Amino acid sequence: MAEHNNPYISRVKIINYRNFLDTDVQLDHKQVVIGENNIGKTNFLRAIQLILDRDFSDSDRQLTESDFHDSIDAPMINGEVIEITLEIKGYEHNKKLVAQFEDAIISVTPPTLQFKYKFFPVYDDKENILYYTYEIHKGKNEDVRFTYEDRSYINIYVIKALRDVERELRPGKSSTLYKLVKQYEISSVDLEEISEGMQLAADKILELDEIIHIKEAIQNRFESLSGLQSDTEVTLRTFDVDTNRLLYALQAYMGLKQRPVEELSLGLANILYVSLMLLLLKDKTVRPIIKREDFENLLLKDTAGILPRHYTKSEKDNFILNNDIDEEDFTSLYEFMDENNFNPQAFTILAVEEPEAHLHPLLQRLIYREVLHKSNTSVIFTSHSTFITSVTPLNSIVHIRKVNGSSKIYSTATTLIGDPERNDIERYVDAKRGELYFGKAIILVEGITEEYLVPAASELLGYPLDDYGIVVCNINSTNFEPYIKLLNALNIPWILFTDGDYYEKSTSVHPVSGKLITSKRYHIMATGAKEYFKGNENIGNVLVNLGELTKEGIPDGDYAAQDSLFRDEGCYIGYYTFEVDLLEKASASDLTVIKNLYAELIIGGKKMRENFEIELDAKLYWNALQKIDDNIGKGRFAQRLAGSLTKSMIPNYIITGIIDIVNTVKEEYE
Repeated sequence: MAEHNNPYISRVKIINYRNFLDTDVQLDHKQVVIGENNIGKTNFLRAIQLILDRDFSDSDRQLTESDFHDSIDAPMINGEVIEITLEIKGYEHNKKLVAQFEDAIISVTPPTLQFKYKFFPVYDDKENILYYTYEIHKGKNEDVRFTYEDRSYINIYVIKALRDVERELRPGKSSTLYKLVKQYEISSVDLEEISEGMQLAADKILELDEIIHIKEAIQNRFESLSGLQSDTEVTLRTFDVDTNRLLYALQAYMGLKQRPVEELSLGLANILYVSLMLLLLKDKTVRPIIKREDFENLLLKDTAGILPRHYTKSEKDNFILNNDIDEEDFTSLYEFMDENNFNPQAFTILAVEEPEAHLHPLLQRLIYREVLHKSNTSVIFTSHSTFITSVTPLNSIVHIRKVNGSSKIYSTATTLIGDPERNDIERYVDAKRGELYFGKAIILVEGITEEYLVPAASELLGYPLDDYGIVVCNINSTNFEPYIKLLNALNIPWILFTDGDYYEKSTSVHPVSGKLITSKRYHIMATGAKEYFKGNENIGNVLVNLGELTKEGIPDGDYAAQDSLFRDEGCYIGYYTFEVDLLEKASASDLTVIKNLYAELIIGGKKMRENFEIELDAKLYWNALQKIDDNIGKGRFAQRLAGSLTKSMIPNYIITGIIDIVNTVKEEYE
């Protein structure tokens, strides 16, 4: 059934608050916030809570000097101000929200609301600071206040990392299940009938001979002890079945053995809790069940005959919403119910800290793929889980990084990547479990050989990539552009290694037309003819498309100058391919290692080994590489070579790139 998405926070701007000196980020309907420990993920949520959390008291919203950014000296003496600005989108389909927040609108294209928190000094007539206070405004007019009533329409609910799920699911007035049940407005008449029936059934216990005997024994003993006291009649009763308490007692059980919550694993309890919260926060403008009397009253206003098409009468005389409603019909139904259903609908943004807590990795992927891709509730997760980020939509990643002593927030919400490339990256991220998002820096490579040998080369050079938090990402192509867009959007430092793909051009005469034909000859060693490099051409196009360089700014035909220019942009280009460059640079002893490794891995006999050695000795490296690919596979060979790699084998462009990206990380984090 088609449904509208709930309103969501589309922008957050924070000035001088805790980790954040000055940051401004665009968001989407679903967000997964990542970043290192102590970077500000929880404080990012708390900044939003200062405006939207209904459970915050005035004292929670009244900040202190310790809430200012650490870089600000004596902030409350110098009159510094903390500001937090939220923008909300996706509300315009609900007329009650439009009416409630008419004064908060800052844009109609697209429809956008603004709420601003301000913690500021109050001065006397001599400009001396008397005290600090806070205000929350709607829109751009600071005279229009955001109130508690406004939070009954739009708010945030935060599930903490250290959460007591068992307590939240325990039966009672504050349980999540009870709150969900109360949304359905169950008839008090029905509850009273059930209560009376339960009371009659329970009272039959009092008719048992054993219970009668116990009552008489208690009565006799009490009379013997109380003497001549009046009104000493003892009565036994089972329990009072109060109609409200009847609902309080509801609790969920799991499995064939109907295990109570306290017997569930923490993982299952968390799944149950999140499931209930998503149902609780779902938009209830279109009521799933309508009482007969309410339905008849609504029918009087339904001149278009909308309700009979979408509700079916149940055996208990209620009207149940059908499941098979298409998007157009649902919109008409929503507009009708929004106009005629006078119960205010609260729209709650759900924030969960460390949603992966207590969940097996496979369950993390299964559950949060569903939540992030199919739920209508706006959610914000803060997570360290690669399993959750691997199923997160590409436009839903928020990355908090430290820049010049202050945390900055970056997101992919507005990153312009075409659908085919977006799908490619999402599949890559899914397959690689989201590793792309968690590196302090990223090395993009185009193939399996680099994926195995670049980390090994780094170890040999004395720069273990794990020690610096640098991740090698093999994208299995030379289509670097969308990956660079993604990394730039998240402000993650990167470099790339790509093959030079040397080629030469030759001309010939067409046998029929007599025209000159130009062809490109790849997979050859340089002959001294004019050289061309497909790798340079590709990187030049990528950097021009990204706006990093202009076409005119790239020296035409001067490949040494191009290499230098591209290195300044983080792009390191070989001459042939990584494998051929390695073979050409290898010393005689290195080639012996490679020959022995080939001999170990092939299935064939002596003649195959000899042919391979002949190619190497003759410096016919393309032929040698073809034999590796045909008889072993480049990936398997690189995997084994990683354990035998030497410094003298490592191509120079690889060495330069590794040193440069390590220095970038050291400068940022040391």
